[in-house]
Parts: sequence; C-alpha cells; structure tokens
Amino acid sequence: MNFAAQLFYSGYLSERLERLFSSRPAIKDSEENDPFWAGAVGRRPTLIEPERLKDFGEEELLNGDVKYHQTSVAGTPEMKLMDPPKTRRVSEFRIIPKPPAQFLRFEDISAAAFTIQSAIQKTPCTQYSRLSKQYGMEIFLKKEHLHYTGSVKERGVLYLLTSLTQQQRKGVIVATDCNFSMAVAHHAAELKIPVFAIMPSSCSSPRLRTYRDYGAMVISYGGTSHDSQNHARHLAKENGYLYLEDESAAYLAGLGTVGMEIFDQIPKVDAVVIPAAGQYGLLASTAAALKYLNSQILVI
Repeated sequence: MNFAAQLFYSGYLSERLERLFSSRPAIKDSEENDPFWAGAVGRRPTLIEPERLKDFGEEELLNGDVKYHQTSVAGTPEMKLMDPPKTRRVSEFRIIPKPPAQFLRFEDISAAAFTIQSAIQKTPCTQYSRLSKQYGMEIFLKKEHLHYTGSVKERGVLYLLTSLTQQQRKGVIVATDCNFSMAVAHHAAELKIPVFAIMPSSCSSPRLRTYRDYGAMVISYGGTSHDSQNHARHLAKENGYLYLEDESAAYLAGLGTVGMEIFDQIPKVDAVVIPAAGQYGLLASTAAALKYLNSQILVI
C-alpha cells in the first residue's frame, strides 16, 4: 500500500471511529457517500489547538470560535529636528602659532667644534689603497671607530652635555641600548653629571657591565625597550632629571664636526659617502657642514 493510500485509509478510519463513538447524530449513507453533500453535521474541529490560539495575541477564544480583531497601522511619529549648531567665526577660534622651524646652521657646528676640540680627538682620514686601485680613484676612510666608545656619536653627545644648564646637570637618563647611550654614560661621568641607564631585561649582561664601567647607574626594568623608555620618562619627571634623546639641535651640531674635519683633511674632496640609519642625524649634519664649505661636494 503506497503512501497516498495509507493516508486516505487512516483519514477514513479516524472519521468512522469518530462517528461511532460521538454523541452527534448519525449521517445517512446517502449523505456520507455523496461527495457533493454540503449539510452541516456538526462543528468541525479547528486546525489549531484552542490553547495555542491564545499565544498569538490578536485572537480570542470565544465558545470555540475564533474572533479576529482588525489591526490598524499607526503612522510614524513625527520627528523633531534639532536646531543646527551655531557657527563660529574664524576670528573666535584661538589660533596657536606654530613654533618656527629650526635649521642647523654652520655657526652652530663651528661652535660645537671649538667646544669639543679639547676632549674629542681628531680622527685620521687615510687612503684605502686596495679600493683605490680597484675603482681607479682615491678613496679615503674617516676612522670614527677610534673614539673611546667606538662611535661617532661621542661628538654630538659631548656637545649636548656641555650645553646643559646647571639645573639640567642634576641628572640625565637614557633608556636605549645603543651607541648614543654608551657615549652619554662615558662623557656624563667625565663631566661629573649623574647618569642613569634604564635598560630592559633583554639587554645582555656584558652590555650592562659596560654601562656600569663607564660610570652609569644601571636599572633593569621591563621586558621591552618601550617599557624601559616609559619608565625612564616617569623617573625623569618625578626626580627632575633630563631624559636624553638623539634629536636635539646641540647633538646634531656636534655630529656636524665630522664634515668640517673631512674638508680640513681633504680640501679637494669630490664626494662623501655617509652610512645613514635611524634618524639620519649624521647624514644631515655632515651634509650641512660640507655644503656650506663647498656646495659642489656631492654627499651620498
């Protein structure tokens, strides 16, 4: 028996059982077998359970009948627009003037060279014979690695420290593990300026020992350089110390003394190649000095 036949038979059987056990009047055979019979035998059961009708909210159960309510769509509430903001004249705004841009002057570089000449040795600039033969030109090397800390940054750091006021000499703080901090630790100790080096825990023990040997008080803080720098700024603000960074004009002026020495040692120099990294302070300051002395010199 297929599905359609089963469905028809189950429906027919349920209807016969309802008629046998129901209190409603029996239906004649002619009426039962007549497909066009439209008589009312009794109330037909609703397709939805009466208790479920209460859940819809828009119907009411009344004596087994369903009463429908007509619903009307209410109009959207009227929206009140806010008043437009009051416009202000340009003259009412407080215009904060921008600070004038600082340019590195040759006079500043010359003053730095005069100040540090007694403490910073004049490094040699010798010809490199192998490269000269290989490229067919005279190539010279400026040996800045001969400084005490092995870096050209000693020039800028020394001039920066000597330019500090008496209040700023109360103490200086550095927080980056680099040649700049090494130079600060060495020359600050030479100038009797208290120096603190805030270094992250990732800094190696030999490097920390070098800072201590130069005369700095080393404090290990944080796991990254960002943590140590924030802590250094906090200590500087609380104790009135100066947090040093390699971006000041005095520091750049000290770096520019390299250009003056190159021009003094090789007056007929045609081009100067400078290794540039970080903030390009060495490149900018050296180029400023060389271009002032001879604008035809090519700086690369």
